[in-house]
Amino acid sequence: MANEIRKNYDENFKRHIVELYEAGQTRAELAKEYNLHPTSVSNWIKYYKTSGSFKAKDNLTDEQKRIRELEKQLKDQQMEIDILKKAMVVMLKT
Repeated sequence: MANEIRKNYDENFKRHIVELYEAGQTRAELAKEYNLHPTSVSNWIKYYKTSGSFKAKDNLTDEQKRIRELEKQLKDQQMEIDILKKAMVVMLKT
């Protein structure tokens, strides 16, 4: 399992799989026929139906997007605090 190579598929291939699913093939059939992991097929279908995009970042809920935004703000503010602490140490030495 540790030596397993992660495969990347382009958007055209993923869209083709979704189209075959919409044409009536099951997820299991598609996974077996194209040697895909069933979860990948399910995710591609779900993502495409949700946003028309296969990128996970395009398929976040509003809550997940807000959490990411807040985490970024927190990280930026922590960097500012660290810089100000270092500046204070320098100012106190002079």
